[in-house]
Amino acid sequence: MAKISIKQKPTFTRPVDIPQIGGKPVKVNIEFKFLSRSEVSALIQTEIEQGKKFADLMTANGSTMIDVTEQSKDFQVEYLQKIMVGWEFEEEFNEENVRALVSTYVAVPDAIIAAYKASYETAREGN
Repeated sequence: MAKISIKQKPTFTRPVDIPQIGGKPVKVNIEFKFLSRSEVSALIQTEIEQGKKFADLMTANGSTMIDVTEQSKDFQVEYLQKIMVGWEFEEEFNEENVRALVSTYVAVPDAIIAAYKASYETAREGN
């Protein structure tokens, strides 16, 4: 009989299809942090709260799409840093480069976040 530990490894790696403007997606391995159920719930709660803030900002007098975009980028950088510990991009994994990634590629943060969430869904389906 195979033995398996109930303790999870602190990180896991998953290939993510990184969208390329004008080209085909490229698979890049991303190293993610393992989060407990409570930590995942807290992360999802921050998404819900941020969604409400975006809605408020979009309806506020004087706010612009630039305001919403900047707040969105800040949130994505923070979120990615909570779930990632490394990547196979040529550039070093650090806050500056995460911010550059978020600022350059609109669809990439969503692709990375979706892959992270899918890892948990796949694990849950297997149980």
